Amino acid sequence: MRCPECNHNQKYKDGTRCKQCRYQFVFRKKEDQISDFTLRQIIKRLSDNGQYAFTATQLALEICRFWRKKTLGPIGCSVIALVVSVIGGLIVFDDWSWFGGLLCFAALLPLAIWLGRGGKGKLSFHKARDTINRYHQAHPISELADGAAFRQQAPLEDFQDPHYAPERILVVERDDLVDMLIRNRFHLTAKAAVVSRTGYPARVFAVCREFLRNHPGTPVQVIHDASAQGFALTTQLASDAQWQFARQRLVDLGISRTALENHSALPWLPPDQSRRDGAFGGNATERLRSGCRVPVDYVGPKPMLNLLGAAVVAGTLLLAPEILNASGAEIEIDYG
Repeated sequence: MRCPECNHNQKYKDGTRCKQCRYQFVFRKKEDQISDFTLRQIIKRLSDNGQYAFTATQLALEICRFWRKKTLGPIGCSVIALVVSVIGGLIVFDDWSWFGGLLCFAALLPLAIWLGRGGKGKLSFHKARDTINRYHQAHPISELADGAAFRQQAPLEDFQDPHYAPERILVVERDDLVDMLIRNRFHLTAKAAVVSRTGYPARVFAVCREFLRNHPGTPVQVIHDASAQGFALTTQLASDAQWQFARQRLVDLGISRTALENHSALPWLPPDQSRRDGAFGGNATERLRSGCRVPVDYVGPKPMLNLLGAAVVAGTLLLAPEILNASGAEIEIDYG
């Protein structure tokens, strides 16, 4: 085990506390498929060394991408099938021939490809969320946006600044997205007052209502997941009495159905009430029909801020190139 605090290496038999700095280890790599050191590296990379706040969804997806990178794909499984067929041919066929090896390989290859594709496509989202919860209980993650940062105290100092004049109101689906965007100063860079569909933060929501009354031409832009519920969000807000003041100004930025086209590696999360695995990629129509969704925070905070900044100006949320969804190639491996 490698300590994320002091880099000290120690064996499992030496206990779950670092002998050097007394750090409490949370994970056993063989059982949890991740180590404390690796998770800390993922957090540092995702937050750009503490510069950005992120949601639990963003962190969970980074963990899933790390697991995916460690999984053998179709090519890796095919190589194993080739080795097994050679060994099997030598054992089964007394008089070895190329025909025997090819016969074994032909029998194993379809299974190898199927297993490889299944492993690479698997997205263990709930397992990743459980991993985050376990670590966060032992070692609170300061960069984690939890949707409670502004329950008691709203970020109203910017609204009181005479030089701050929001040009738009941005509505998101979840409270933790509000925290992530505000903590990353998106409301200043994009000149947008950010609130959730539930009216969080309450004081900012009240200010938005008054602001729209005085500036009725201000657009109220809505971003949401690619899901049946997300596609209906703007319509639901228009019929919600709480949002009656914004009914005529609502603009749906996406994620839209058409934006899902030509993106083969998008992460599809399972329904919230389900404990089944999600998937990387797949037919968008079938995924939506099964209740899966692509979260709006499917990329890290830095690329997401760039995408949203472009979306509020262009009027539509475009999905990032798949290179931005790649697993952490810069994660330093913990061999302990």
